[in-house]
Amino acid sequence: MIKKLLLPLFLLCAIFINAQSVYEFETENIAYQNLVGSTSLNNGEVWDDPGYTIPLGFNFTISSHTFDIIYIVEWSFGGELSNEQIDSGILTLISPIAQDIADLGLGSGISQSNISYKTEGSPGNKILKIEWNNIGFLDDSTESDFMNFQLWLYEGSNIIEYRYGPNQINNPSESFEGISGPLVTLAISLNIDEGELVDNGYVVEGDPANPAVAVVAAGDFYDGDYLQGAIPDGMVYRFTPQPLSIEDFTQNNFQISPNPASEFLNIETQLSNYNFSIYNSLGQKVIGALSTNQIDISNLSNGIYYIKIETETGSATKKFIKQ
Repeated sequence: MIKKLLLPLFLLCAIFINAQSVYEFETENIAYQNLVGSTSLNNGEVWDDPGYTIPLGFNFTISSHTFDIIYIVEWSFGGELSNEQIDSGILTLISPIAQDIADLGLGSGISQSNISYKTEGSPGNKILKIEWNNIGFLDDSTESDFMNFQLWLYEGSNIIEYRYGPNQINNPSESFEGISGPLVTLAISLNIDEGELVDNGYVVEGDPANPAVAVVAAGDFYDGDYLQGAIPDGMVYRFTPQPLSIEDFTQNNFQISPNPASEFLNIETQLSNYNFSIYNSLGQKVIGALSTNQIDISNLSNGIYYIKIETETGSATKKFIKQ
């Protein structure tokens, strides 16, 4: 069964520096299969914080980034990839897992964790598949926890898939570095020098078998939850890019004041045939389907909220604080 969540509706987006990139998130259960006939990247060598160059065999686009080579970057933790090899400038960061992973044979000096890739399919419909087989965790003092996972990139559709296989996590506090589960993210455009998003970022959170996705807007920071436990064997997390309308890029047509607000929120817009909805930080609608330019928020509890404007051709979202 496929479960879908259109990310703008989750409404954890707030500050817009550039146009937002919108991805639909899906989960699916598909039997995990190890890659056959793939090219090894570590070639039997023990690895920790590896740096590898992987040719896609086709052009792949994420927002404004188009590339035909992807890198497992040595300046990160082994399970993160970028379109850029160096840790400078604005880049994409793809993270099936962002904890510090390592070869399960790091202590013995004999590699037990192969990293490999292959490109399959016909021209126009190719898929790059990268596999981390039987990987361990650097902070796991028992040296027994392991995971299997893959990254698939689809030519043409520019779909991104994280696929997860068998795992054994008996020491989660160390392997997951003090948080509740794997850190699974997608940063569309990240200013690595400033440590700031310049386009939407996505964080997978909640039940690993039925997760939600938080959207972190450009210029904002994430302070929410993470996955609650290990990811089940056979889970697929899929990100599919969605087209944007003109109004998605026209944030100046939608202004709110004051912010913070205590009693009324004023709306300034030149758009027509619109309505507003207000959501709390959990994505729950608390006020909906209004077309007035002044909204009474006096009955809302203090905290962070998101107001969404919708028209026939698009939508936009802004964050405000009720105090």
